[in-house]
Amino acid sequence: MVEPNQSVALEVNGEEVSLYDVVRLAKLNGSLTFIEEGISAALIQQGAQQRGIEVSDEELQQAADNYRTANDLHDAEITEAWLQARRLSYEDWEALLEYQVMERKLGDALTAGLVEQRFAEQRLSFDKAAISRLVLNEEGVARELRAQIIEDGADFHALAREHSTHVETRPAGGYAGLIVRTDMEPALEAAVFGAQPGKIVGPIKTDDGWELVKVERVVPAELNEAMRETIKTALCKEWLAEQRNQARINLPLLDSSRDESEE
Repeated sequence: MVEPNQSVALEVNGEEVSLYDVVRLAKLNGSLTFIEEGISAALIQQGAQQRGIEVSDEELQQAADNYRTANDLHDAEITEAWLQARRLSYEDWEALLEYQVMERKLGDALTAGLVEQRFAEQRLSFDKAAISRLVLNEEGVARELRAQIIEDGADFHALAREHSTHVETRPAGGYAGLIVRTDMEPALEAAVFGAQPGKIVGPIKTDDGWELVKVERVVPAELNEAMRETIKTALCKEWLAEQRNQARINLPLLDSSRDESEE
């Protein structure tokens, strides 16, 4: 086996840089996402093999056609240039497409009959609400602005643009978009989903400050295709996390990346 310090990973201005140097820098910067992705890929492949999942030629061809369409790879010349830009061969590309199909089929097998069950069990947690936020540093100021809105008819969004300390939503008059119930802080969730659309709730103390919140609309969860994919993705992530916890994982690439002076 070639040691990492003997394997050339790249050349810069004619100077060779070893795999050891590249991995050492990645470890220093905590940039080891590729290792985590490799572990996940191995577990997914093992899971597919255990279930006898295979990819047919027809499925692989369909995946290639879909990929070309999605990425505007309309002819061989464009496809070749695309592959060269990513330093991939056709064989590499086909192997990656085969993995994607296999991963999808494994997901289908793992979640068969479970999506409906999860939705029924956790339906409320999938609800969303469109809200606008007016965030302030002081409770007293928040109460004063609430009075202006409720009693004097002041415009919530105009006040948010003028006074809100939340830089992300302030330019849009406080509008924060659709937010899933479980992504809200408990106090905010209770207030928002306990109010009717159009109502102003608060002041509520959150991590960002004292908030006045306008409930724009509430969107009850529906088991549509988008929701099915959301639940399916969550179930597959749970399966993968369980597999990682049970797996015996060794990292010889990282463990063998030692200083040459130690040899």
